[in-house]
Amino acid sequence: MELSLNALVENLDDLFFERATRTWRIASGVQRDMPAVAELPELVRLEAWQVVSELLSSPRVDEAKRARLVLLRRHLARAFVEARLTDESTRLTRFFEEHSFVAAARTYTPREAMKELPRLVTREARINLAQELSLQLAAKDSLAARHLDRGLEAIAELKLTPVTFVEELQGRPLGPRLATAATVLAETGDAHLDLLGYALKKLDPMLTPRVAVEHDADRAALAPWLFESFRREDLVHAVSRCLEDLGLSANADGRLTVDTEARPGRDPRPRCVELRVPDQVRLLLTPDLGLETYAGWLSHWGIALHRAHVGRTLPFVERRLGDRAVVDAVGLFFESFLLEEGWLKRYLRLTASQAREAARAFAFRQLHQLRRTAALSLYAGEALSRGSWAGLTDDYVPRLSTALGVEVPRGATLYDVDLYQDHAVRLDAFALEQAMQKDVQERFNEDYWRNPATGRWLLDLAGRGQRDDAVAVGKFLEVKELSLSDAARRRVLVMGA
Repeated sequence: MELSLNALVENLDDLFFERATRTWRIASGVQRDMPAVAELPELVRLEAWQVVSELLSSPRVDEAKRARLVLLRRHLARAFVEARLTDESTRLTRFFEEHSFVAAARTYTPREAMKELPRLVTREARINLAQELSLQLAAKDSLAARHLDRGLEAIAELKLTPVTFVEELQGRPLGPRLATAATVLAETGDAHLDLLGYALKKLDPMLTPRVAVEHDADRAALAPWLFESFRREDLVHAVSRCLEDLGLSANADGRLTVDTEARPGRDPRPRCVELRVPDQVRLLLTPDLGLETYAGWLSHWGIALHRAHVGRTLPFVERRLGDRAVVDAVGLFFESFLLEEGWLKRYLRLTASQAREAARAFAFRQLHQLRRTAALSLYAGEALSRGSWAGLTDDYVPRLSTALGVEVPRGATLYDVDLYQDHAVRLDAFALEQAMQKDVQERFNEDYWRNPATGRWLLDLAGRGQRDDAVAVGKFLEVKELSLSDAARRRVLVMGA
């Protein structure tokens, strides 16, 4: 190669900084028109992947260097495929962000429609928008088909199958995790349907799972009947007081910048952007009401603090290229405070009955998300083995409809294929978060969410960086095996179903 591996990693650090800076400036509304940051040619050449693979096969490479090379090779594999998909990804992005259509007396882009759909109060407006959105997606599904097929071609260039590619990215077998996902769907089906029926009736006394559709369930997962319990004006105080009780500096002693300022063009979604880890982390948060907003603030603030406390002396690859499941598990750990009735009573001053209702609603929301993720992961496993035009709708619609307990439209069939099986990583995060929660509860007490010892425990975990994947972190926590079933069962118990 023209560049040494050390120079390649140094360039990768600079590339991450440039991309994150662009992401931050656009998302915060500071600057809208910024050119995309091009991938470094030497990073996406097949030769880079091959050189690292050859080094890993050498018996002269010590274990510490081998671990870093594994992390680098995983990144190079994904970067290679993403680079081959640049044109197809650009077309998809333009379609979602620029294509416009009219529904419910308003003009939407597909991206805006998907975000707005569960937030529409009237069911008539949701039905109108959902039907039109599905038609718009189906009319352009050739874009998603080309993206999928080109991705499969790129994976083949690496001389990998879709399964071995995913296992290369994630460092663990895929088959057993998909089998576990199927088991969890079977185990939690009845409990999910029970609370889904209850939540739907909260929206509309005439709604049942038999007649409801996806946007009804997504609206129910927002628990709009609890908006008054999760007020916008209590948000900052509740989260900051919780962090204070944990002994955590809200701005990580200056390494974390938090932006809640309203400005035109600002992305309303919570975002954690890593410019340099650990010294320059940015957090974008929008004040609002509801369970979804509180969960987003807790999750992203937790992730931002985790990234801002990574060991500064760790090599770049151990600070930036590790298992995303570990980071996501930290976010889930923080947002899952909303499952705790004691947390809800302490920080939101809810009554016992209000806290019970809120915890059940959030448990349903998380289980609903877990079931969707499990179904999409299983669907991706099927889709990646069959290609884009192999009757995927015949698998997608019944699989997702069964998982969500309501009818799912056909339009998103090809768009929901997860080429990298990121959904499986999210399931790993649920399993790891369960192990984390169990560990701190046993070490400290049932009020672990306000114990400074928990804060120190979290800082110690953050300091380890990303050199350990979810399985290794589980072993560090002395867990024999991460259990997605235990994570699902905990939500079912809170639901009382």
